[in-house]
Amino acid sequence: MSIAQLAFITMDVFTDRRFGGNPLAIFPNAAALSTEAMQQIAMEMNLSESVFIISRGDTPIPLIRIFTPKVELPFAGHPTVGTALFLAAQPDANGLSTLILETKSGLVQAEIFTSAEGLQHARITAPQPPRKGSAPSADVCSAFLSLPSSALAFDPIAYSAGVPYVLVPLKSRAHLAQAAPDLSIWTAQLKQCWASAVYALWMDDWESGRVVHARMFGPGVGILEDPATGSAAVALAGWLAEKQGLIDGEREWLIHQGDDMGRPSRLTIRAVVASGECVSVHVSGTAVTLTTGTMQLN
Repeated sequence: MSIAQLAFITMDVFTDRRFGGNPLAIFPNAAALSTEAMQQIAMEMNLSESVFIISRGDTPIPLIRIFTPKVELPFAGHPTVGTALFLAAQPDANGLSTLILETKSGLVQAEIFTSAEGLQHARITAPQPPRKGSAPSADVCSAFLSLPSSALAFDPIAYSAGVPYVLVPLKSRAHLAQAAPDLSIWTAQLKQCWASAVYALWMDDWESGRVVHARMFGPGVGILEDPATGSAAVALAGWLAEKQGLIDGEREWLIHQGDDMGRPSRLTIRAVVASGECVSVHVSGTAVTLTTGTMQLN
């Protein structure tokens, strides 16, 4: 490794207060790092995700590489939102309101705007629209969540916008709070599924509601439970657009996540639908900086 010290910051994303939301580590000068080194650093940070920003001389668009403690992800929401807010706050950004970031799933556009409360937000356009896949059975999903199959409001549905998720709608907020992942079920029956990360959900009105409560369990990527999951929210938008019968136009939903693990997070998702098909999804949120520092590498 050719550098001795590596600067980093940490942020709490999808929250307006420290110690809420989803923690994120950002390494702004990562061009000299190997893939192996990035994975080792992400394991050491032991956060849901760590982002490594790679500036390239041939393009003004930075490449961002996203790692959980266990694997590299092609796209994830909270790292992209946090990175966009970080880059927009740099002195050389000159008040940019739009940024383009490159992920392994494709280019992501981020719009920076100020909310009515005076908070800086980033609204990202997911690099891929959500697409449906094959879902595990209701019995397998309920067993994984340590819930009776009668707790499910509908059969599980699987969607992906770069990362596959099985969406598990539940009948009550109490069921969502009671969910407890059974790793033996995951290893025996979910691990090999197309969608092995479980996004448990509750709404008081599935047909026209605008507020979703969620929990995400991702043992396969080294995240037992995630406080906020933008890529899962994008996948969810595909199902909600279908479930709520959208034909053309836009619709927004507010997602509450992290409450049951003491890290309340708030994400807004917007689906754009044309001729009954979800053609794009946008995720927005804010973030606060928590720490700055350097990592000693040799």
